[in-house]
Amino acid sequence: MRWTRVEGSALLKTLFASLAITLALCLVAGSLYQWSLQTADQEQFPPPGQMIEIDGLSLHIDCRGQGTPTIVIESGLMSGSASWGLVHDPLASLTRVCAYDRPGMDWSEPSDELLQADLVAERLHRLLAAAGISDKKLLMGMSAGGVFVREYYQQHPEDVIGMVLVDSSHEQQGARLPEINGIIDLTAQLHACSWMQPVGIIRAFDLLDESIVPDQLDGDIAAMLRAHAYQSHTCEAMLNESEGFAREVVDTQPPQTLGALPLLVLSQGKPPADDELEGLSRKQADNLVMRWNQLQLELTALSTNSRRVIARESGHMIHLEQPDLLISEVSRMVQQLQRQ
Repeated sequence: MRWTRVEGSALLKTLFASLAITLALCLVAGSLYQWSLQTADQEQFPPPGQMIEIDGLSLHIDCRGQGTPTIVIESGLMSGSASWGLVHDPLASLTRVCAYDRPGMDWSEPSDELLQADLVAERLHRLLAAAGISDKKLLMGMSAGGVFVREYYQQHPEDVIGMVLVDSSHEQQGARLPEINGIIDLTAQLHACSWMQPVGIIRAFDLLDESIVPDQLDGDIAAMLRAHAYQSHTCEAMLNESEGFAREVVDTQPPQTLGALPLLVLSQGKPPADDELEGLSRKQADNLVMRWNQLQLELTALSTNSRRVIARESGHMIHLEQPDLLISEVSRMVQQLQRQ
């Protein structure tokens, strides 16, 4: 039996139609899978703080404890308030501590806008006002959060009584530490993730577990971070943060002075392990560490009333790797401010 050209064409059309239907059914099934498990995550981990509308976005802020000054935590790039679970309550035993989530992080509603330091600072100011936080603030910024709290201080210096920089980024690091750009450039991966996440592919294969949940965490905190990571919008929100922040660290001018503002700089002190070199040789890694240390010294010099502490047993994530050191040093600073 021989097929005619018409019969062969009809067979191909049938085959392509079948493939299209199968793909559509897979996408629908994946979307339902993603929706059902995301809903279960949201029910298991409701927001511990307040949800407040700012600029049409529902933002989460979690304030614990009593006393003044209020510690305001600005998280690092692509992370939120849940990542401070090891230090939030211990610090709240001394004074009020507020951690919040930028758009798309943890419990806050996502937005399609790119991250901008001036908008982050101005929006945080309005969020704190809406939450009734009117006393003096001790701003604590980790990594990228250090850039944001310095911007907050430039906008509202009268509002700030002190600052803590936790292995903070530097406004000039894009040009002065070009290796970091290559190490943290996740644009292609995040684009792919943002397409696949709403249809359940990222969740089904646990593709974010190693990068989202640090080894130091387990139990409820780790489960909470995982639940946030696998929301349908998380990768797109992380992409917006990553692309926006890349524009904040290419300044030609150094960071602006902090005058005599009380300043604590916590810097990482643990050299990277061989499996953390990300394509760099040991010599290149050592040189990068030396230049990062120089940026930390420059940040310390921004205030005439500063103190620097090196976390000898920690890499970049000091609040996770050496939380006791952070708690001790920040508590010491709070007590000094309270005696003023």
